[in-house]
Amino acid sequence: MIQDIRTLDIQRMQIHMGEYYYGVTVTGTGKPLVCFHGFSESGSTWDGIEVQGYRLIRIDSMGHGRSARPMELKPYELPQMLSDLHRVIYAVAGERYALMGYSMGARLALVYALEYPQEVSHLVLESGSVGIEDRVERQDRYVADQGLAERIRAHDITWFSETWAQLEIFKTQQGLPTKVQQQIRGRRLLNSPHALAFTLEGSGQGSMPYVGHRLPELTMPVCYISGELDAKYTAIGAKYFGDVHRIVPQVGHNVHVEAPEAYRQILERFFYTCRY
Repeated sequence: MIQDIRTLDIQRMQIHMGEYYYGVTVTGTGKPLVCFHGFSESGSTWDGIEVQGYRLIRIDSMGHGRSARPMELKPYELPQMLSDLHRVIYAVAGERYALMGYSMGARLALVYALEYPQEVSHLVLESGSVGIEDRVERQDRYVADQGLAERIRAHDITWFSETWAQLEIFKTQQGLPTKVQQQIRGRRLLNSPHALAFTLEGSGQGSMPYVGHRLPELTMPVCYISGELDAKYTAIGAKYFGDVHRIVPQVGHNVHVEAPEAYRQILERFFYTCRY
């Protein structure tokens, strides 16, 4: 079932999956570009991105934004999320669309594109991992994810927001305008501790499969974007994506927020060059 609310040029809807639902926001007109956000964010993270001739379909991940926040683990687990997202996207975008993801959303978009390659026409990955190749390191990350989940449950959302903002990977955001920093903080504060904890347990980095060896299976054009100051993900881009890797100078992990105009230009060149 789809509940639809339109405000000017913004369309907001809830797509129900039995006992829970996904929040979707659609902006712009033209070809469909489906957007997955990062951990503790929402589809609102893409507010600063407009691409001429494209309709941005911004999906709130389970437990985030305007999506449901179930009190059980299954809806947050990767297999269930992939299946649910496929149904949501089909309802809004049809059978052929471009897919873009940031951070957690990039990991999800990559696995989704491998699962449904016949539907994804173009793939944009921003600061995303291909998974952890070493099994011991992946298990260590899984344990760390579980530990963080328990700490989030034991504290309130303000504790999480302040702790998360201090991670080294987000230090470059301290140079953003105050209004932008407040918007990022505001999106984090809208989360629920139990939903973030379930997300870490069900689809955190430690739960995601390593898919680096499967990249040759991608049949669609791919663009990987990273910030110059984000050493970890720039190294991932160089190692796995080579010629399709685009580095934005003087920004960190969250390129589309830190340098929205440069990000938009990369998207437009990519879609023009690859005829989307």
